[in-house]
Amino acid sequence: MRYRIQLTLLVIAIGLTACATPTLIASPTRAASAPATIAPTSTPIARVTLTPMPTPTRAPVAGYINFVINTHDWTRVNESADTILRFIALFEKYNTRGEFYLTAPIVEQYAKHRPDVIEKLKNSAMTISYHIRPPHPAYIGFDDRLKKLDDKTLEQTLREYETYRLDLATGNIDKAQPGGYAYVAQVFGRKPVVASPQSNDPRIRKTLLKIYAELGAQMQVLYHEEGTALDKPLVKADGLWVRPSDFSITRIPVTTAKGTEEFWWTRLGTPQQTEFTPAKMLQTQLTAWNAPRAPFITALIHENDLYANGTGWSSIYYARGNPASPPYNLNTSDTTKPRAKATQDAIWQAYEAMLAYAAQNLRVVTSQDLVKLASGEK
Repeated sequence: MRYRIQLTLLVIAIGLTACATPTLIASPTRAASAPATIAPTSTPIARVTLTPMPTPTRAPVAGYINFVINTHDWTRVNESADTILRFIALFEKYNTRGEFYLTAPIVEQYAKHRPDVIEKLKNSAMTISYHIRPPHPAYIGFDDRLKKLDDKTLEQTLREYETYRLDLATGNIDKAQPGGYAYVAQVFGRKPVVASPQSNDPRIRKTLLKIYAELGAQMQVLYHEEGTALDKPLVKADGLWVRPSDFSITRIPVTTAKGTEEFWWTRLGTPQQTEFTPAKMLQTQLTAWNAPRAPFITALIHENDLYANGTGWSSIYYARGNPASPPYNLNTSDTTKPRAKATQDAIWQAYEAMLAYAAQNLRVVTSQDLVKLASGEK
């Protein structure tokens, strides 16, 4: 994440309306970034005060923000489902739309155990997108056998994984049941807009993107949280639009044993929780933005982040941080820890404060809107 020194925010008219062709906003040159200093000590979690925001109007745009909820925690289906319902209610409260990236296994679990979530997503204005998780063989670290296949066999194999059910215990496919991208599209009655291959192998990734485009996807995730070019923010690669993101309200710079970044919700309960609440981070980034156009922003979170520190399936597919080998024990004990109620409340309050600010000051979009903007649709 980059924090920019120069504090200049230009708001210039742009329309994502039904009566005007979208164009990109112009402003001066982007400023340099400045590092933040963070102390690791802890303090009690403070409540975030929310101020109700009026419904945004089609006014000049300071930026586009895409609220992404990566959804994948199939081992704790009820916690996952309840969290998704709460997210939907929150977006509807502020007359905005969120984007839910779903795996085929979580959709299968919703269909079996929580059909209310399926119906709510189907009948809401939320956007459905798609991503993969282990043990899908294209996922980073699980792709060794795919690398050994010739091009024709590779495409046939990946097409089957996006058509039939993924066996979570073996990593193989079950052709007796639907699965993959095609299954998610079937369940929701509409094709997921974005497909995220989650592969760092160029040949595997290119093959998957070809399949996703043929199945109906319109956009891909090329870089996770930032990487959009200032001069060409809306581009295609391998037949799909690239999801634009100049910066993300997701991680903060902090040096720990695990690296130099953490998610903002890990700062709740520390002296930096006010500075690194997402609403504050968003305002800081917007004030520092000084570029020839309005920024594209991604606010990303995983549904399990609201109730636990980690996913229930990580202990099944990873051993000491490395990919495990099949067959996988689906009864492996969940090693993640649930979040305290006070922490959960604090995360929800902080997230809502960010959403309220964005609804008032930015254009809240999903990939559906971004595809229209990129295509020049009116």
